[in-house]
Amino acid sequence: MPNQKRNIIILIFFICAFLLSGCDSKNKMDYYDDTKSTDLSQARIHTITINATEQQVRKEFGEPDFIEEVENPEATYYIYGNDKEDYSLDVMLTDGKVKRFFIGKDVFNSEIATLIGKSKEEIVKLLGNDYYERNDTGSVVIGYFDKSHQKNIELIMDETVTGIIVSEIP
Repeated sequence: MPNQKRNIIILIFFICAFLLSGCDSKNKMDYYDDTKSTDLSQARIHTITINATEQQVRKEFGEPDFIEEVENPEATYYIYGNDKEDYSLDVMLTDGKVKRFFIGKDVFNSEIATLIGKSKEEIVKLLGNDYYERNDTGSVVIGYFDKSHQKNIELIMDETVTGIIVSEIP
């Protein structure tokens, strides 16, 4: 009987360890080497793309509705939208240059924002088969790398695209 109890405890331990090992969400850079490059040179919102200046952002979108300063890593976030929690656009600036932007709503009438609401099949038809897929905080994320322009785009999916992140590849 004691051996059976010990075996059950060992079995439970291994099952828990197996389940927990599958819960590890991967970083996008874990997929970099295995994902072929896709041309993302047109990944912009109006004239704003990666490495645009703070002045260009203000000229294009005006004064941000909210500004957040973050110390680690040091960055300034320009947030555009009526609500700080449910906004249309957030632009991350480091040393006065755009390093990432997030589009949460298609209110800017730009080509990239029209991806919001599209299905995975529509995204693959538009951007191609050279993508990676990962889970991040309960959401499915489809991502593409542009290795020659050092850009990454990640599309946050529910049944359709609910948000778009364009960022510099470090």
